[in-house]
Amino acid sequence: MHNTFYLNIQNLGVLCAKCKGRLLCGRPKCPLLEKFKFKRIEVETGEIEKPTPPSVFVGRLGYPKVFVGPLIALNDENPEFFDSPWLWEGSVEDVIEIRMSLIRGMKLTDIHSSDRFIETLQEATASIRHVDLESRIEKIVEKPIFDDVLQPMGVAAKIEDVRLAENPKIPRKVEKVWKDEIKAVEAVRLLFDAGFSTYYIQKLFSIGMLGAEKRLVPTRWSITAVHDMLGESLKKEISEFDSVNEAMFFSYEHFGNRFEILILPGRYSFNLVEIWEKKSFWSPDSTWIGYDGETILKKKRYSVLGGGYYAARLPILEFLRKIRRQGRVFVVRVIKPEYYAPLGVWVVEEGVRKALMRRKEVDGNKVKEILGMFKIQATLSDF
Repeated sequence: MHNTFYLNIQNLGVLCAKCKGRLLCGRPKCPLLEKFKFKRIEVETGEIEKPTPPSVFVGRLGYPKVFVGPLIALNDENPEFFDSPWLWEGSVEDVIEIRMSLIRGMKLTDIHSSDRFIETLQEATASIRHVDLESRIEKIVEKPIFDDVLQPMGVAAKIEDVRLAENPKIPRKVEKVWKDEIKAVEAVRLLFDAGFSTYYIQKLFSIGMLGAEKRLVPTRWSITAVHDMLGESLKKEISEFDSVNEAMFFSYEHFGNRFEILILPGRYSFNLVEIWEKKSFWSPDSTWIGYDGETILKKKRYSVLGGGYYAARLPILEFLRKIRRQGRVFVVRVIKPEYYAPLGVWVVEEGVRKALMRRKEVDGNKVKEILGMFKIQATLSDF
């Protein structure tokens, strides 16, 4: 049941939904992502004093020497909103418009660097409110970023220095974890239990503020790493809980992504099916369906479904911990043509989290429909 397999692939040549921009096809660039080059705004070079939401970006190309810099909001009004995906509503276009108003600062830096430039970025990133930054834009160097894991980001600008124009507001608990030499997994869980969001923790991890051996972590990697660390930690906790005693069904849809969740009595397992409908972003020519899953044991291999797998699993585990139960979990994610541009795995994390706030009545036909996607024959009376 928990070996990787694919269901009803209409065209074995369609690999985009599996690759999702990771260049598994061997191409030097993703042709689907490249088509968004035209999405840009005009930015002038020279001195700039603008707020960061706060947020930071650490690239992965050239690792261990990578481009690092702050995300700077061109709009001074409510800059926190530009990096708060749990607040976003509307359409794909609305999210793109929000994120394109951010400049992505870039400076080539070694991942082990701890100079004043990195310290300034760390202080700004750890702030729980926006911080005004002073910098100088030397050159506009790169197109906006569209990625399956990352949120969209505006044009990149080469910068040489960053200065704080005001004092950041950093929580004491964060300052303590930053200065302590504790393992990253322990620091991540400590901050999570203290109520900090996964988005905030991911940024701290990326800019090298967590762990015994602190270093910069590419933003794309940090997102999935934090999801995975928290997920595996929560699995250990819920393994001691009793099973749910009835079938539970939830659903929600946003940004062209529909989520249906079925939780049945039994020992913990997590199963995810992704259905990329024809003309959706990663499957323009035919429908693609993929599966991955796990038991209570630690997942050993990176999911074939990419970062969305871990983003879907975490809210499920949060929910099970909240109700102090475990169960067999089946999640179906249907990606529709309306999802014409990749917005990042926050779409999955927030979609599942919001679905779990919307419990629906469950009937035998719905159980059969969902379990049928996982090749399981059952009736509601079995649970």
